[in-house]
Amino acid sequence: MFAVADDAFVPLFNGKDLTGWVQRGGDAKYHIDGDCIVGVVNDESRNTFLCTEKEYENFILKLEFKFDQKFNSGVQFRSKARQEGDRQRVYGYQCEMESGGMTAAIYDEGRRGRWLNVVTDEFRESTKKPFKQDDWNELEIQCVGPSIRTWLNGEPVTDIFDTMTESGFVGLQVHAAKTPGQVRWRNIKIQELAATPWKPFFVDKQFVDLEVKPCAKWEFADDGSVHATSTKDEKRDGMVLSKEEYENFAVRVTFKRVMGNSGMYFRAEEIPANHWTCGFQAEIDGTAMCGGLWEVGGGSSKGRGWFFKPTEENIKNFKMDEWNTLSAVAVGDRINTILNGTQIVDVVDPLCMKKGKTALQLHGGSDMDYWFKNYEIMPLPKDAVEMIVR
Repeated sequence: MFAVADDAFVPLFNGKDLTGWVQRGGDAKYHIDGDCIVGVVNDESRNTFLCTEKEYENFILKLEFKFDQKFNSGVQFRSKARQEGDRQRVYGYQCEMESGGMTAAIYDEGRRGRWLNVVTDEFRESTKKPFKQDDWNELEIQCVGPSIRTWLNGEPVTDIFDTMTESGFVGLQVHAAKTPGQVRWRNIKIQELAATPWKPFFVDKQFVDLEVKPCAKWEFADDGSVHATSTKDEKRDGMVLSKEEYENFAVRVTFKRVMGNSGMYFRAEEIPANHWTCGFQAEIDGTAMCGGLWEVGGGSSKGRGWFFKPTEENIKNFKMDEWNTLSAVAVGDRINTILNGTQIVDVVDPLCMKKGKTALQLHGGSDMDYWFKNYEIMPLPKDAVEMIVR
């Protein structure tokens, strides 16, 4: 259930002690002062995190914070920890807290090491306006499937899609610093929302809810991955096509290119042609176009060809002779693609097809050799979509 109700929020801090929390990373100090958890910098070179023992998937998290001394902090969510030497290294999404700007923007801590927002001078300035210096600030973080949204004092800041992590703990960060710093958090509460699980198409070396078109070879390897091949004499596209149609969803696949041109269709319509389908295709190849959107004509499709052509810089996101992961998210008229954790496309297209099938394709008329694994879809029900666009 995705309805928002004030009485459905559960406090994460009991107001007395740190039961339900565990410290990871560095040695910054946390203590309780009245109704607040206080984090204090202690000239430590490592970031420190006070983390919930419990993990959360879809949720709305609300809290208030105030800096007693200006410095850098944040709130981790859907986060994990890995062992590094004698310490646990926290990684995952971080909602920034910074008195100089960027509060409520999303940084990927300990993993991609960069902002997930598209950061411009205008965006930086916009994050400063809602922030209250020397006063309490209200922060809200909402995660629903691939959607991550934030608000600072009621003003929207972040609205992004990302498919790297579906669940994890919440953490209160004290950033490493050589100068004194102190931050307070209070009224920390969370409302858990219904899960939006991934549905796999490859299960136990079988195709689940997929139709294999009568051309090309799609063969399971011992590890459950699929080896897909075709020759230039085959003029038809090779394809595995979903039996169901999907309206709002995230879909992703991990692939390795040996040769040729491939693609992942979504919201596609089946048609009587050598290429089997029409609609959006997220490009899979070894060029800068990987992750871009091509719209195949026929049926209900507008057939606009290169709908979104990435810049040449995009080639750095593709890993030759290695596994790559491509995701597509479709919610209403908003279309998004992500290649290896980097957003390639984020557009609103009122002319897009609103519903259809998903498919993996091998281009006809060429020698083709690809590997695929972890092909899966996350359908988003109507009430989840209403939360994403609220």
